Amino acid sequence: MLGEDTTSKLAVRLNDPGKDRLAVMWEVVVLHALSKLGTLQHEIPLSSGRRPDVNFSDGHLLITADIRAISDESLHEQNPVQELSNLIEKEKTRLGLAIGGLKLKIESSTEHSSRGRKIVLRLPERKRLSVFVRDKVVPELKRQLKEGIRSPTFTVDDGTTLIHVLIDPDESPYSSASYASYDQPLVRDRNPLYNALHDKAKKQLRNAPGLVGIIVGDGDSKTLTDPMSGSGAITGRAIAEEFLRQHTSIHFVLLLSVREQQHVWPGVHDRKRWLSAEVVYSKSSSPPPELEVLFRRMMELLPEPVVMPINAARRAREPGYGLGHHGGYTVGGNRVKVSAREVLEVLAGRCTVDEINSKYDELAQGGSVGPPNSMPRWIELYLGQGRMPTKISVIKTDESQSDDWIEFEFGPPDPAITPFR
Repeated sequence: MLGEDTTSKLAVRLNDPGKDRLAVMWEVVVLHALSKLGTLQHEIPLSSGRRPDVNFSDGHLLITADIRAISDESLHEQNPVQELSNLIEKEKTRLGLAIGGLKLKIESSTEHSSRGRKIVLRLPERKRLSVFVRDKVVPELKRQLKEGIRSPTFTVDDGTTLIHVLIDPDESPYSSASYASYDQPLVRDRNPLYNALHDKAKKQLRNAPGLVGIIVGDGDSKTLTDPMSGSGAITGRAIAEEFLRQHTSIHFVLLLSVREQQHVWPGVHDRKRWLSAEVVYSKSSSPPPELEVLFRRMMELLPEPVVMPINAARRAREPGYGLGHHGGYTVGGNRVKVSAREVLEVLAGRCTVDEINSKYDELAQGGSVGPPNSMPRWIELYLGQGRMPTKISVIKTDESQSDDWIEFEFGPPDPAITPFR
């Protein structure tokens, strides 16, 4: 059982938008599951003064472990594709070009060492991106636009950076970027997973009692995905095995991620997702069979995943509680089903009906929805026909949803508010 002080600290971290938010989500679900299976203590000091996340015992096992979420953020910092695309988009819009239509191709180079190879995109350093776009991209855009070129196309090659830019107005409002995969792990002990494991073993788990391990949650890292066939990428298991070979004081590594059912048909959104667990044991010691049983029981107590790690990482950086069912509605016969949160926000004065309608109009213009008939307009239609609600129901959703539905059932025209016939 976790104490009030521990849960309060975890709640503060959960409420704070940022990259740590997803990490603490993994920590919370693992701690919650383990607390149901034995005696769990959190951040009990070791002789070194360090305070690992997990001190667990169930009468058969004594486990000391730390929980860590990993991401490829450091690799994205070194290869700022999205930032470059955003800067070019901003400048082309300022020059009067339509939103989107940017096709960006980025060349890459391969760095070889005695330990393997590394893919690096040929881009400027992040701190130089703004200057690069201002000095190399904008002048060429201006020149071609001045000459009346409808689809500017050019290459920027300064010896270090090598990119190809094409702006096709017919592709608006969509943009794309093509580049080599720089986040697939190609060296066993030079990647985000290995670095995180090494850091935990060196700092947090030295001289820890019992079975010592590290539980890794996927915070959006390619090291925890299944490598593409023929890519030469190294699996998370292989990385963990190399780590355990070099760190004999650690007995196990548990890798947690999310898998998603793949569909042949594009545009299918109702995809099944499930948690994936892979435990890797040190070859220098024999783990007791009770440990495998414990992990299986722990996995049964973890919640069903709602989104993939890449989307979870993005949502974790956002304030608030997500969109819920905002913008969603169904109409059929004499019923309209709408977002409960959206209705309450209108009633509370947080937004107006006109603001909701304008959002639907923007979506319709972007081709994301059909005709610009929003939820408020459908209700106005029924009201204009003199039809009043005969039943209002709240349709509850499960714990994986951040919103409920409100369904209005309308009756025939009411003579109190409609002309006699």
